Amino acid sequence: MADLKNLTHIAITDHFTTTWKKSVIKTLHLNEFSKYIDEIKRERESSKVNCLIGIEIDMGSKINRIKQIPFHEFDIVLFEYTESLDTLKSVFTLKNEFKIKAITSLAHNGYFKIANLEKFSELLVKNELYFELNSRYLNKKDPNVIHKIKIMKDRGVKFTIGSDAHTKHRIGDIATSISILEKIDGFKNLINFNHKRYSPF
Repeated sequence: MADLKNLTHIAITDHFTTTWKKSVIKTLHLNEFSKYIDEIKRERESSKVNCLIGIEIDMGSKINRIKQIPFHEFDIVLFEYTESLDTLKSVFTLKNEFKIKAITSLAHNGYFKIANLEKFSELLVKNELYFELNSRYLNKKDPNVIHKIKIMKDRGVKFTIGSDAHTKHRIGDIATSISILEKIDGFKNLINFNHKRYSPF
């Protein structure tokens, strides 16, 4: 499916949560990580696209459980529900404490409710944290979304692109994100997998 949509890279990022969300979504348990990682490694050996081993961490989860995640095994780590500056600082603490070398990015687009996007952007740049442009969430009505993303772009924030594909048909659903990047001349801020630092292959 991915190669049919002209993708060169995809990231598989299953959920990790200890909150109420585990009752409505499939979540990885700490004892399942080895099996999960091995399965992706096997699949990517025969894949026509580069496949990143990833995880999507609910930052509302218990911090002592998050700290048990084998961060060194991942190519990309997404942090979701990081909707306050205090929680964002917890992400930075995790990055530093565990010396996470994977690509790290905020998942989804709920962060636009943060009033001071300039300060928010400065923190992302300083701590080398990407911001995911997720087409599923960008399609929600927000007349100022392009302006907000441009503020972030102009302050040097780097972007990843996501589709939040819970089914194979949504893989590669990135048209909205691409359209916004075109409108704000933002492609230079998009992650470059040809750069050795960001290529796990």
